[in-house]
Amino acid sequence: MVNYGLKDRVALITGANNPQGIGATTAFAFAREGAKVILVYKKLPRPFDKTKTDKNGTDKYFQANAGNADNVESRLKEMNADHLIIESDITKEDSVNEIYSAALERYGRVDILVNNAADGDMDGYDTIIFMRIYAKTKEDIVPSRILC
Repeated sequence: MVNYGLKDRVALITGANNPQGIGATTAFAFAREGAKVILVYKKLPRPFDKTKTDKNGTDKYFQANAGNADNVESRLKEMNADHLIIESDITKEDSVNEIYSAALERYGRVDILVNNAADGDMDGYDTIIFMRIYAKTKEDIVPSRILC
């Protein structure tokens, strides 16, 4: 088995409430390798047809992004993963500070940032939402690795 160096690393992953999405899938992969995962999500309510959510497509995607991270958390619990889930809006600086404070309080550091949060318009174009985490001291420099 390949050692990816993730054991006991702390990974903060944004955009993680869709159980089939990149954020959640990354969290599952990191957790499988022994990383501690902090998942940040924001509910994005958009209109969708409930009769079409059983098939892949925008209705299923919009339904998943409109919900919370309960399905993702259930899977992490099944994996016995060390995790923290935070509902927040990373477009607001105060929220980012609260996220970082919660990460420091729980794990003492953040080693990896996966900036996966995006918001799409109705034409299907995604806009990456940038999350700024400011180092509070030399010892808190974030991130030591950036995955995009």
